[in-house]
Amino acid sequence: MEEKMLTKLEDAMRENPTNLKLNFPSDADYKKRIARAQAVMSQDGIDVLALSGFDYLRFFTGLNGLPVGRPIWMILLQDGSPSFVSPRSEAKEIRARCATPVAAEWVEWEEPIPAPMTHQDALARYLSEVAPQARTIGVDFNSTWALNIELVKQALGAERIKDATALLRGLLAIKDPVAIDVIRRSTDIVSHQFIACHEIIAPGVPEWEVALASFNAATKRSAEWWDGDEEQSPFVQGMQMMGSGHQRTARCHSAGGGRRMQDGEILQICFCGPSFFGHAIGYDRPFHIGSKPLPTDLRKVVDVARAAQEAALAKVRPGVTAGEVHAAAVETIERGGWNNPFLHRTGRGIGYSDFDGLELKAGSQTVLEPGMVMTIEPAPYVDGIGGARFGDTVLVTESGHEVLTPFHLGRDI
Repeated sequence: MEEKMLTKLEDAMRENPTNLKLNFPSDADYKKRIARAQAVMSQDGIDVLALSGFDYLRFFTGLNGLPVGRPIWMILLQDGSPSFVSPRSEAKEIRARCATPVAAEWVEWEEPIPAPMTHQDALARYLSEVAPQARTIGVDFNSTWALNIELVKQALGAERIKDATALLRGLLAIKDPVAIDVIRRSTDIVSHQFIACHEIIAPGVPEWEVALASFNAATKRSAEWWDGDEEQSPFVQGMQMMGSGHQRTARCHSAGGGRRMQDGEILQICFCGPSFFGHAIGYDRPFHIGSKPLPTDLRKVVDVARAAQEAALAKVRPGVTAGEVHAAAVETIERGGWNNPFLHRTGRGIGYSDFDGLELKAGSQTVLEPGMVMTIEPAPYVDGIGGARFGDTVLVTESGHEVLTPFHLGRDI
């Protein structure tokens, strides 16, 4: 079954992505997202949004792939289109990559006509021009550096600054159709990563060589999707999370290091994070190393991990709470009889970013709705034996759910 799946995916790798239709957000899509934000701003009494988190800049404007050391502020009033307050170092890059205008700049040198020399001064000056009566300014506290929040409070007045994290996460919760299409490209990329890892995993191979194979496969496939776009880099992932052996798999986020894999172990890989155009997915699989059978106690861990994910997936549909999905996974894992084998929740909202706000954990009363995208990745971790995790990215549909990642791949180990 798995060999047939691998053959099918390898055939897909030879397919020219330029022959496939890839939908990116259009100007109309961005305008719809902006209109939704402005409606919520009006309801919540926020006069201006000032956002610097790159996931939000991409969501509203399509700006992608710039350094984050110097803040780039996107300004959105209750009416009209967004604009940027940018360091001059990035102004040309912004103009090359998206249609949203750079309305104000700040510099790091003295000019004949004095210009703002800090981001907070440039922001304050621009807002005094376009929104002088603004009483409440929403800032994305969760994705803005704490120092920058304090500097903005000093420049604009602390009493005017409001945390807009809840408002923004509400906007990210339901994915629009074009976002789901881009997420599907990320799931296509992870299929190629799986194949690359499957081909190299063997006793004696260090983990980092598997990580490199995964990274290279993702980069190559991403480059094929971008089809020569001069402004978009195909380098999509950084740290490759993986670990082998009973000690490293009993931790949930080992990073592919120098340990050499051994026959009869598993290598747990987390293919998670931003994959294509910043649209993140989650995909986790344990790989059997070599031909030696797994120890009986480790086999039990793997089997329970698979069953726990299937129990959680069986609950995913509109009207169910995130807590109920988590409880189904926990009940299955607890039947394993281990002492507190938990290290993390069952899943999280994902798609527009690596964490879109939803948490599938104990007591969560968030009700699942069509259009939500989330990971389902429960796992037992048992000291002295090891851990295993089967994780997939799932879309809530009107009638239930759709697993977006290659679900059947890597399940029979």
